[in-house]
Amino acid sequence: MKKQPMIHQVYFWLHDENDTQEFLTAAVPMLGKCKTVGRFIAGTPADTEKREVVDHSWQVSCTLFFDSLEDQLAYQKDPLHLEFIDKYSSMWKTVKVYDIAV
Repeated sequence: MKKQPMIHQVYFWLHDENDTQEFLTAAVPMLGKCKTVGRFIAGTPADTEKREVVDHSWQVSCTLFFDSLEDQLAYQKDPLHLEFIDKYSSMWKTVKVYDIAV
């Protein structure tokens, strides 16, 4: 597998928007504790102006930085990542992932 740094961006649309704060503070930080994550950022949509090209429809996003594609693959199997999915997947109705090679 290629030793190429990458960014893994995850966007969550929750069933109940009232769960946003709990999901942001209790659930999503688990992902940043996975062994192969280099850097982790989580947040909610910025209160930027409403424009056709800006999507404010999601509730929580996280961005994870990996040193390689191999590290990202290991993250997919990390017990904390799997626990996060098992414990919190019922909270989201949609999740979208965007992987970026850097």
